[in-house]
This record gives sequence, C-alpha cells and structure tokens, in this order.
Amino acid sequence: MKLSARIILYHLRQKYKVTASPDLSADPCLGYPLLWTPGEAFQPGRIYLTDCPDAISAAGELTDTLLLVSFPSAFLSGAAKTSHLCILEEGTSLQEALAFLQAVFFRYSSWNQELFQLMLEQPSVQKILEQAKEVIPNPMMVIGLDFTVIASRDYGYSQLQDSVLGATEETQALINSLKYDENYTEAVNYTGYFLYPGNQLVPPSLCVNISPFGTPAYRFHIFSGEMPLDDTFGFLAQYLAGMISRVMSLKSVSQRPASHPLHQIFHTLLTDPKADYVEISRQLTENRWLSSHTYQCALIRTSPSDRKNRTLKSICTYVENTIPASCALEHREDIVVYINLDLCPLTLDECFQKLAFFVRDSMLIAGYSRKMLGHFNFHRQYVQAFASIQTGSRINPTSWIHHFNDIALPYMLEQITRSLPAYMICHERLLQLKYQDQDGSSQLYQTLRCYLENQQSATKTAAALFIHRSTLLYRLEKIQKFLRSDLSSPDEQLYLLLSFHLMEQEDQRKR
Repeated sequence: MKLSARIILYHLRQKYKVTASPDLSADPCLGYPLLWTPGEAFQPGRIYLTDCPDAISAAGELTDTLLLVSFPSAFLSGAAKTSHLCILEEGTSLQEALAFLQAVFFRYSSWNQELFQLMLEQPSVQKILEQAKEVIPNPMMVIGLDFTVIASRDYGYSQLQDSVLGATEETQALINSLKYDENYTEAVNYTGYFLYPGNQLVPPSLCVNISPFGTPAYRFHIFSGEMPLDDTFGFLAQYLAGMISRVMSLKSVSQRPASHPLHQIFHTLLTDPKADYVEISRQLTENRWLSSHTYQCALIRTSPSDRKNRTLKSICTYVENTIPASCALEHREDIVVYINLDLCPLTLDECFQKLAFFVRDSMLIAGYSRKMLGHFNFHRQYVQAFASIQTGSRINPTSWIHHFNDIALPYMLEQITRSLPAYMICHERLLQLKYQDQDGSSQLYQTLRCYLENQQSATKTAAALFIHRSTLLYRLEKIQKFLRSDLSSPDEQLYLLLSFHLMEQEDQRKR
C-alpha cells in the first residue's frame, strides 16, 4: 500500500525530531524506503534515506520522491524549503530509521490485505469501522443524511436510540445545530474528503460523502482523537469511504426497523382512499391499539431546511421516543403523529407541552386535532390537524402551535364560502343595512352586532357602545323596521351572527 509524505512525517515524529516543509504532499504515491548511495539515480514514488549532502542537489525537484537526510546543519542552508525533504536530527541512525519506516509500511500493507479479505466476506459497515481502528484509532461514524446512524465506533454519545442521531431530548439539539449550520448543509455535494469545523454542540470531523447509488446519501465522519484532522489522513478517509460505499451498494440499508407494523398501518390509512377500515381496525387491535381507546392526532409541518437536510426520520424517531404509545410517520413531507391516550402514561397536556418545546426549538409548526374515540376517525383527525395549521397560520401567523378547537369557527366559515361568496350567503337585508351604514353614519350595523353578541341585553349593549339606553332603543326600533323582524327567532339570530362573521371574513380577505 502506498503512503503519502505527510503520513510518513506523522509517524516519524512519533519517534524522531524531524524538520520538514509544510508543503509536503498528501497524495499516497510513495512505496517502501531505500538507503541512497552517491551516484544512484532517484526513482519516482520512493523514499530515500541518506547522510550524503550531495543527495539534495542530485534529487533536484522530484516532488513525487521523499528524501530523508541526516547530516550536519552546515550543509542544509536553504534546503528546508524543499517540498520533498525531511531533515532528521543530526546523528540519527539511518538503519534504525529505515527499519522503523519499513515497519510502518508493513503495518499499513497488512491492514490493507486484511481489509480486502474482509471485503470478500461481504462485511457490515460496522466491521469495516472496527477494522479501521488498526490505523485510525479516532472515533468514527457513518450517518445517513437523514441522521440515521448506520454504524459508529467509540462515538462520544452513548445515549443514541433506534440508530437515529437526535432521537432523544438529550441529542435533539445536535440535529438543530447541524440543520442550520451552513458548513454542514452546504457540504452535501462535496467530493473527496473535507473538514467540517464543528459548532458549539458538534465536534469537528474529517468527512467524506458516500454515494452508493450515485447520489450523496451518507457521510463518513472521523472525529478528533489521536490522529490529526487534516490532509494527513484524508486519503485514508476517502479510501475507507469507498469501501463502505461498495458494501452499501451490495446491501440495502434499512431506513426503518421492520418491528414497526403501526407505521405501515397508518401509511395505508393516510394514502389509500379505498383502505378497508375493518381490516385496519383488526390490525390495530392486534397491536393493542383498541377500538375502545381514545386517540390524538398531531401534524408537524416541516421546514425547507428539514427537507433539504432530510431530518424527517430524525423527527419521527424523536417524537416516538419522547411521547410513549405514539406512532410518527412521514406523509407529504410532513410528520403525522398518532397518540394512544389510553396507553400513554402522560396526560394530553404533558404530551402537548413536550411537543411544544420541540416544535419551538426546531422552528417548526404543529396542528392538533380533537381527541376522538375508536378506529374510524383517524383520517378525519388528520384532516382536522391539517386544517388547524392551514387556517391557524392565516389567523395567527406568528404562532407555531394551532389547535382545531381554536380555529373551528373560522374553518367552518371558510367551508361555507367554498362554493358561493359571502355576500351571496349572508342575510340579505343585513347586507343592505351594511351598505346603508357605509353611505351614512347611522351605525345601525355595528349596533345590531353588539346587541346580538351581548345576548340582546340593552343594558350591556348601551354600556359597550357608550350610548344612552334610550338612544339604543331608538336604533333597535329602526333596525327591526329595516330587517322586518322583531329579532326574537333563535334561527334568525344565529343566521345574523354567522352573516356578521362571513362579511368580516370577506373584508379581511380584501385587505
């Protein structure tokens, strides 16, 4: 196995005092070392050791050759600037240095042979990381761009669950720090090895993107440790990533454990309009989600950053680990969560509170349905949660949590006007009263609304409008004549109040 000049320098410095140019090559082009004798021609791709000062001029500018010299400093004027030269401390035994380097090459060659032998056995990615420890002892991890942990070795976070980084409250902050870290997200299309500088929560790492099927889908990380995170071991990182890519191209990497039948059940329920609800009920009962249980649905609207960084799997796993007796699945680039409130040890308010903290910290939006009994309302609950976000975000765009109970009336009004506009549905003479008020200053329209909203209490209405009671009664008399009604019918009162809301909604849309 060929090594680079920078790796040779790294190992030499473990035993010797060595001076070298910072421009030493990181390309793996060097073979086993030799002792150089005067008059011998230099061959490219070799390492030469010598104590003869003539070697420097004889080597010239052979950048793909490494020259190790050990002789008095008087002969080294300006030589340290040579990009292919390493200067050993005067008096260093070249025979010992030669034996040392031969042992280094033998170690890497033996490791490479073992790695090739391992590849013939179609190993797991985990076995490759374990094998790599012989030459790179630093912690390592192979992670999907959706933060699924494929394999890890000696990684500092022992609390990883379900093979997903960010699956718990302790590790979720890592995902948010990476999701909005431009250094991390922009590296998705990098080729070759690169250094990720890290952030406040995530340590630096030497990385290589892995594309087993032509598109970047995974990332190989080597974290801080005994070996430096620079060009020195960059080509080895790239070499290992290539081996890992071959393994992944031959083996399918599971994106969700097979032990989650609830995911398939709810996926069918949400995507198949002809789903057999009786069969779905039977399957849910087999999984101890009974028809006598009460359920809650939440919809988490993901951000463009989540979709770009493929963090949906991480969100699903985090929710399931945080909310017991829950099932979270991806649907139309959002996350749908069902909670069995009878099996969950948390109260509904506690569930809401946990999700609220997560939604806020992750800069997401959530909508909640009403809780409902049985197996035949799951899709309707999804519609409620979806409507909560759609309508709630329009009414209160600064809020990240929306409950269906809070938007039920606006949602109902929107449904009423889906076929006909508000002015064609609302109370006809009320509409005329509104137009009349706009032309003059009678204030009859607002007086009627205040009167109805105060349960037809003259005292409360007069106080709310800051007018005398006799003034209010005079206005009400004019209103009744105009509407040709004494306002005593409950149906007409409801119709008038709905009409007020419909026209208010129409006015807001025109603004």
